Amino acid sequence: MIRNFLGVVSQEGAQALRPLSAAFRTYSGKLALRSIAITRWIESHLFHLALSWVIVTALLSSAKLAKVAWIGASIDWLALAAIPYLAIIAAPLLGFRIARDAFQSVEGNPRLRLALFGRWRRVRKREAKSHPLYGTTGFLTSLIVGLLFGVVLRTGEFFMIQPALYAHAPAWSHILYLAMAAELAMMNFFYMVCFVLALRRVPLFPKMLAYAWLLDILSQIAIAWSLAGVGLPQEVATPLSTLLVANINTVMVSIAIWMPYLLLSERVNVTFRQRVSVTAGR
Repeated sequence: MIRNFLGVVSQEGAQALRPLSAAFRTYSGKLALRSIAITRWIESHLFHLALSWVIVTALLSSAKLAKVAWIGASIDWLALAAIPYLAIIAAPLLGFRIARDAFQSVEGNPRLRLALFGRWRRVRKREAKSHPLYGTTGFLTSLIVGLLFGVVLRTGEFFMIQPALYAHAPAWSHILYLAMAAELAMMNFFYMVCFVLALRRVPLFPKMLAYAWLLDILSQIAIAWSLAGVGLPQEVATPLSTLLVANINTVMVSIAIWMPYLLLSERVNVTFRQRVSVTAGR
């Protein structure tokens, strides 16, 4: 009797969950289609995105340089002050161009494997490309968009909080400005390389993103170390320390969110490592 009662309860529970399951499948399908549309839109508007980047950053740089010129800076100093802005503008464009030209195809795999978690079975490239999970869609689209927005947000933050390079400013302000500008240009370059590798489904992408994260953390530490003995005023040192710690925390949060996905996601393993879970077919 108890067994019959449990059987009836389980059948009723299964019937009650069917609408929820169907709704979840429908919602997941819509999200997948939306991610495909977003990825295709990015691929088809790369030139317009690059042009928008150049126009906006050039206008922001011009406003900074106009402020320097307004207080009576010489032409030579304006040319010197413009170099960091040119580097910031050019860095992601160079990263995109170099990565695009260096990785013309998705052939080849890294010899050193760092993703050792899970049980996987290697498949041929043709089989991987025909797999339903192959491609930079789903959560990978969120990661790709996040790489682009990260470049934009960090650059906007720099223009908002970093004063221009004034000729008669203290020496420590010159060091701070150049260190922050160099770090921004370097990380924009490497994150744009990661963006291209992800978009072109290059097997090196997960490892390159891990390298970029590590470099990002080390660069924040390097800035703090380089400015430790230059006599920063307390009213500058305190917010700078807060900013550097916040940048490190942002990277650590990204690692905590995306590293498990990059290691364990079957979509990532099919797309970038040409392998599928050994339990997938069971």
